[in-house]
Amino acid sequence: MGYKLSIRKKQLIIIIHVLSVVCWLGGAMVMLLLGMYMLKAENGEQLYYTLDNMHLVDVVFIRYTAVVALLTGIVLSVWTNWGLFKHYWILIKLILTVSLIGFGIGYMADWLSQIVRIAEQERFLALGDAAFLNTSYSLIGGAIANIVSLIFMTAISYFKPFGKIKPIVRKPKQEAAK
Repeated sequence: MGYKLSIRKKQLIIIIHVLSVVCWLGGAMVMLLLGMYMLKAENGEQLYYTLDNMHLVDVVFIRYTAVVALLTGIVLSVWTNWGLFKHYWILIKLILTVSLIGFGIGYMADWLSQIVRIAEQERFLALGDAAFLNTSYSLIGGAIANIVSLIFMTAISYFKPFGKIKPIVRKPKQEAAK
């Protein structure tokens, strides 16, 4: 049996984990709201500064808190009796968290950088640019995907559905008949 967290350490890590998820979810909700607000901008300055604020929210409330949520979730799984691969709900949360972080790094960060550059150059005219609008809608869709996934992960953390993962039992190979 490996290392197990003391009750105090476990409680501290749970607090950090929950707070990081709350910040991540809050950041995703703010990104959604700012994204919708951005599309209703009345001038180029409002558009650009809304996007600049979205970038700040992405860096401060989403990127680092998502990584903290991942790391504390792994620690809680590995160093408690839950185990990382013993329950389907934990495995689902791990897969979703890694997927959301990968999606955020691989796509959403690039989309946000792209529309910030367009808005910086074109200002208010960017709202008439088809590429700008398509990328904006993708970014808003990504925020919705984050929100739905985080709410789903919160629900399965509470209800702990799907049961335990059954270990794979390998049958011994029988020698071929001579």
